[in-house]
Formats: sequence, C-alpha cells, structure tokens
Amino acid sequence: MRLSFLIVSLSALMPLAAFSQAAVPKAVQHANPCDDDQFRQFDFWLGDWDVASAGDGIHRGSSHISKEMNGCLVWENWTSAGSSYFGKSYNTWNPNLKRWEQYWVDTSAGVMFFHGTRKDNVMDYWTDDVPQTTGGTLLRHLQFFNLGPDKVRQWSQGSSDGGKTWHTEYDLIYTRIAKN
Repeated sequence: MRLSFLIVSLSALMPLAAFSQAAVPKAVQHANPCDDDQFRQFDFWLGDWDVASAGDGIHRGSSHISKEMNGCLVWENWTSAGSSYFGKSYNTWNPNLKRWEQYWVDTSAGVMFFHGTRKDNVMDYWTDDVPQTTGGTLLRHLQFFNLGPDKVRQWSQGSSDGGKTWHTEYDLIYTRIAKN
C-alpha cells in the first residue's frame, strides 16, 4: 500500500518537474551566466575587513563582502564603529548595459544608485545628479582602488555644482582581517 502511494505521489509530480525545466531556457539550464569574467572584476573586494580613515587611521567600521546568488552579486555588509549605523550594497555586472551597478541602502533611510566600470584596477562608480532633501542636487563619484591582496581604498567625492568642483565625502582604507 505504501509503495503504491509513493509511486502515485511521484508520478503526480512528474508533470510539474517537466514544466519547471521546460520553462527555463536551455542556455540557462546548463550554464551559469555569472561565470563570465565581467562578474569577477570586483572579486578583489571580497572578504572581511577592518576599515579606517585614510588620512588619520581612525577605525571607522568593519565590512563583510561576499559573493552571492551563484556569483551574480557582490554583497557588502557594512557596520560603523561605535554606532548602530549599518548598510548594505548590492553590486552586479549588468550585461545588457555593459556596466557595473551598485544599490546602497542604510539604517538612516539612505538610498543611492551608482553605475560604472572597472578600469586601470579601479572600480569607478557614479551617481546621476540627485535632488537632495535640503535643496539642490548632489553628484557622487565613488572609487574602489585595488591596492593588493589585503588592502582596498574606497574614496567618495561629491559635487553640488554638476561636477565643476568636488569635495571628499570620505576616504577609507580596508585592511583584510587575517583568517586564523
């Protein structure tokens, strides 16, 4: 009795399994599109990091950056030192637009969208000119410099005059936390 129930139950699922495979394009069934070299351009940022100001070395926080979703996503988990402020960024290569994109969200309701490319060993991101709640607009330029296997520099600049002049928002050095 139990064996016949199992056979009936499995046979009832067969059409569902066939449908789910049929709904996925053949190219997707056999290959991971995120294995493409473009998706590995930001791998230098993966890991666990202590983060300090570039100018004075003061500890500013920590970050855990990992590859997720079959290698399609570089996911940052930022925690500021001495506060309850934290944020996450979602970074991916957009094959349709042939550019990197980052979506940042934090605990102060901060949301930013960047886009850019990697060139000369630097991940180079930009925002559009974004209206600010205090008035005016802000254009941002965010760069990640690969300084070797255990060090990354993250430098953010802002411009409130459409890119004519720039001011440093923050300049951080990420130092890899040694694994025990």
